[in-house]
Amino acid sequence: MTQQLHNVGAERSFYCPEKQRLVAFFVAASSEFMDLQSQQTQAVIEGDPEFARFDDLLHMARQKKDEAKYALIKHTDEHRC
Repeated sequence: MTQQLHNVGAERSFYCPEKQRLVAFFVAASSEFMDLQSQQTQAVIEGDPEFARFDDLLHMARQKKDEAKYALIKHTDEHRC
């Protein structure tokens, strides 16, 4: 049993370019979403009456982030990397 656990760990430690691409896409999409949230929060703090202008952008950024997240989850579940 110890050998099986060791082998499973070894299989997961190999470099997977697709996983790295998906991780980078998720990180970028998450960063974009958080930047937009920060901008909207700053607009509220500054009393900008047009702070709701970020809503559509936030919606699109959240969708992009979620798509990236689920693509990464799907890949890691299917390929065990």
